[in-house]
Amino acid sequence: MLRLDQLYFRNFSILFFVTLIVVALSGYILLKNIEIDNHKTMLVNMIDQFEVINANEHKLEKVVQQIKEKTSVRVTIIDASGVVLFESNRNVKGMENHLNRPEVTQAAEHGLGYSVRYSESVSRDFLYVVKFVNMRYVRMAYALESIKDKFFQFWIKAMALFAFAMLFAFWIALWINQHISNDLERINISLENLLNKKYEIDFKGVSCCQEFDIISKQIEKVSSKLEKRDRQKAKYTKNLKLLSKKQGDIISAISHEFKNPVAAIMGYTQTVQEDPDLSPKIRDRFLSKVTKNAQKITSMIDRLSLAVKLENDSFAPEFSYFKLNALAEDVKDTLIQKYPDRDISLEIEDIVLNADRAMFDNLLTNLIENALKYSEDEVTIKNNEGRLEVIDKGIGIQQEDITNITKRFFRVDSLSWDNSIGVGLYIVKYILKLHDSYLDIESSPNIGSKFSFAFSHLVVDKA
Repeated sequence: MLRLDQLYFRNFSILFFVTLIVVALSGYILLKNIEIDNHKTMLVNMIDQFEVINANEHKLEKVVQQIKEKTSVRVTIIDASGVVLFESNRNVKGMENHLNRPEVTQAAEHGLGYSVRYSESVSRDFLYVVKFVNMRYVRMAYALESIKDKFFQFWIKAMALFAFAMLFAFWIALWINQHISNDLERINISLENLLNKKYEIDFKGVSCCQEFDIISKQIEKVSSKLEKRDRQKAKYTKNLKLLSKKQGDIISAISHEFKNPVAAIMGYTQTVQEDPDLSPKIRDRFLSKVTKNAQKITSMIDRLSLAVKLENDSFAPEFSYFKLNALAEDVKDTLIQKYPDRDISLEIEDIVLNADRAMFDNLLTNLIENALKYSEDEVTIKNNEGRLEVIDKGIGIQQEDITNITKRFFRVDSLSWDNSIGVGLYIVKYILKLHDSYLDIESSPNIGSKFSFAFSHLVVDKA
């Protein structure tokens, strides 16, 4: 697609050359007709001026020769029957009857006749004018070579003058085109600067036309408004981030993460309340579970700021030694209270880790509960060559969702469940990051999923 200046110059160039050609051709035809008409009038006037019509036959030949000598015009006298009486350019003997000549035929009908044709008598092209008076035809002829020479000289001068005027107009067009090109370039650069959020714009040099001046002023207004809006947006974004970190993440994390320990406390407490015959040993065990989950809630309250602090690198894990299989058993016991009809298979070696136990409790709880919610079959947790794997045979995850599923508040519509707000795997990812590991997800729709991470670098000893 052509630019405005290119379009303007192309159209002007086409118009320039078309106009030049049309004027040249039409001027040629017009001037030619004008020149021929002028010579027609001249020949008619000459017929009247030299009194050829009124001369008697004795003086006619002399008059014809005088005209020929003075004007170089060919003169022919023809009688009413078409017989040539006198001819200035040749002997009349042997000349054929001229009554059928076009100019003579017109003169016979209208008193005056014209024609432009080739003369076989003298082998030249002539402009003929014939006047019929006193029963004779007086014909004068002017050689077309002379008319053409005069006409062509005049046409060349006229075309030269016109070409000069057109060239001057062409130069003006070039000048205008250059200004259009410069203004368009400045406008284009200014628009690119706006796209790159560079708002220093100067249109002092834009002066080609009023439309460009209006456009430049509008761009300056847009630039000023965008600059002001960007400042407001930056300020608003900063405040929004602070508000989001201080309120939204904490509330969301609390809403999601407190469900499991609260459910365990409610389950154990309800069992103790509803069974008065419960043995003291089992009662003490259940109360111990309640206490442990209450302590877990207390610990989580202190640590739920993790959702805020993780990305700011302001939270550090509290490393301690603990057995991985014992932690997994505690998590299993807690989740079985919430999912009593489900099977959780633990295939974990008795390994001692040096890590943040509360974080790993949180991590395993989220991973196993996700597996329970997405699968109706047994969920398996095992360690394999220094990696912990949580495997389910559920509905799986689409490939396009795998990269997003660990993002904060991300929920897959087809896999969402009640009260799930999408922070579990987000926290899992950052807990692993704090322990120099990462979450690897393998999943196929309708086959199942495997969530795994490396922990070999955290192993202290095998019991």
